[in-house]
Amino acid sequence: MRVLLFNANFNAETLTYARMSGLPLGVMSIATYLNKNGHEAFFVDRFYDSTPLDELTLRYSPDVVGIALMSDTMLLDTMRLGEYFRDNGVPVVIGGTHASIIPEMLIREEKADYVVIGEGEQTWLELADALRDGADPRKVPGLYYSDGGEPVFSGQREHIDLSALGPTDFTLVPDVSRYFQSVYFYDKMLYLYMSKGCTGTCRFCFNPYFHRCQRRVRPVEHLFGEIEYLIRECGLKTVYFADELWGLTRSERESFYAEKKRRGLDFVWGCQTRIGVLKRDDIKEMHENGCRWIMFGVEAPPGKLEKLVDKRIPYNLIQPTLLDCRAVGMITNISFIINYPFTEEQDLRDTVSFAKTLTPTYISFHYYVPLEKSELYDIIVENGMYKPPETLDEMSRRFLWETVIPEFSDVPEIDFRVVRGSFQLKSLLTRTPRSYSGGKSFIVEAVKSVLLNLGAGTFRTRVTGFFYTAKYFFDTVGSVLLHPRIRKKYGLEIGYILRSA
Repeated sequence: MRVLLFNANFNAETLTYARMSGLPLGVMSIATYLNKNGHEAFFVDRFYDSTPLDELTLRYSPDVVGIALMSDTMLLDTMRLGEYFRDNGVPVVIGGTHASIIPEMLIREEKADYVVIGEGEQTWLELADALRDGADPRKVPGLYYSDGGEPVFSGQREHIDLSALGPTDFTLVPDVSRYFQSVYFYDKMLYLYMSKGCTGTCRFCFNPYFHRCQRRVRPVEHLFGEIEYLIRECGLKTVYFADELWGLTRSERESFYAEKKRRGLDFVWGCQTRIGVLKRDDIKEMHENGCRWIMFGVEAPPGKLEKLVDKRIPYNLIQPTLLDCRAVGMITNISFIINYPFTEEQDLRDTVSFAKTLTPTYISFHYYVPLEKSELYDIIVENGMYKPPETLDEMSRRFLWETVIPEFSDVPEIDFRVVRGSFQLKSLLTRTPRSYSGGKSFIVEAVKSVLLNLGAGTFRTRVTGFFYTAKYFFDTVGSVLLHPRIRKKYGLEIGYILRSA
């Protein structure tokens, strides 16, 4: 079977942030797995490749088309791709994290013949085999399909053993260097992963649905086979591990260090993990082996919001962990979420007060986004606080990632914007450790990242990205400078904002 796989583009029409696309590791892994098992898979990233679809059809003559739908910001392009190929008689398969939570909508609106649920490698292989051999694809586990216009699920599939996948084939990408980004003043950075899944049960997350709270680790030789290729052939210098929970056990961390040393690879890296996983010696060992930053998700202060999100972190270890990181020169970033459902003004005060007691390098504030298939999503729908989109088009235009949803709280929207903007401005003005960047303000890194973003993608995404970025910056600064009374109400004095961590 000739399989043409697409990474869908962002919705330029919605004027949301046209950020640079990271390597689409999931769809690349599927292409690698198909090629290894007797099929011909080709890959097109629509963020960079605007070749007309009729030309791509002539070039590849696909027997089946696959589309990676990772978020609602990619829905419009996914819908166009699905309509075009189905109208031309080519079966369409849509997969990815977002497809996994809206399969019924994709089937009912006839954008796909099949929707892959969860990780797609084994499902794709069995589906391609069935289509090639004339077998019944509806017997392949892990698929939604149409039965008289109604979506039907073929049954749950167990997670694949990651050792069966092998290293991803990066020769599928014409030019890996165009995906390079900059992070904390380290350049030529790519996102890779060492493990999949998370053991957490946070109510705002759909991990219990997508990964079923199961976590699996790749063989280090597969991971470092990729890294070695990317360093020697593509110029990679920096890796950001996109794992939801990196380095959960000492044994997997030690295997990582041993393989890095065995291959003699020189690169710096960072990750995100959970408070309570790392002790002082672990942090020191990570730094000695090239780790330069760690992101910790805190998400809520202790008390009411802690119970709402059910993250279950040891709050008494947050500040000691941050101090241990600072002692070795590790950059730290902790994240909070605001505008949770049922938030009252005192809850927002508590969040700000708690954040101010902590001393990471950076503090990130994000607005709560309702994620389908999460426990908190079901709660807000049942309580009439959120009306789910009824169509794919409506879902593609809801702007959730930068929206304060007023139905969730009696706190004025401007209060959330001032709080978030204050911490964003503080982060932009914070200087990194002198040993890494000469003590430069993070605003230099932010500008560098914006310029990289605006230099990538199609002309349309560059233009929308420029206007969105400009609006975002002025809205942030304006929300801080124009509302001193609100800042005072939450204890966000200019002196605190200007004080470097």
